[in-house]
Amino acid sequence: MTTIEEITGLMRGLSAENLARVRAFVASLREAHAAAWSFDFLEHFAEATRAGMEVKVADATCANVTRPALWEHPPMRGSATVGYLVPIPAGARQVTLKFAIGIRDGAELPPDRFIAFRVLVNGWKLWSAVKTTRAWEEHAVEMPQLSSDLARIEFITDSLGDNRWNWAVWAEPRLESEEQ
Repeated sequence: MTTIEEITGLMRGLSAENLARVRAFVASLREAHAAAWSFDFLEHFAEATRAGMEVKVADATCANVTRPALWEHPPMRGSATVGYLVPIPAGARQVTLKFAIGIRDGAELPPDRFIAFRVLVNGWKLWSAVKTTRAWEEHAVEMPQLSSDLARIEFITDSLGDNRWNWAVWAEPRLESEEQ
């Protein structure tokens, strides 16, 4: 039988990245006993890898509607990326990624300039869209079967060449499983 002291001893030499994985895995074990499973990306932002000009979690207003959001202003060249390692519980079925995309109020983005939004799962593009309007657009994307897996999920925005006024935001991104 393994004791908490033995487990703690094994974790002492782990890197910060591996400790974050252990923390996420333990959290998923606790959630596995619930009737339905969910993963809130905003709550786990501190554990995410981040790159971009302005990448943070804060309220965002798009077309006068304010929601908690992941801000991802892309840099002058390339894209802004926020990546998460998500432990998918063994019983998770029919997992859906739910979110809304928007461009924050106040952005002076001309109507002929677009911002690209993409979601990658384990390096593969699962979903993408381009946007030039400010209003929130709701999306629900069926995930591939990832039960009992550690999935890398990345939210990416790209300026498509001109990053001025690219105030891209993702509202309330979360994974939800309808059954266990």
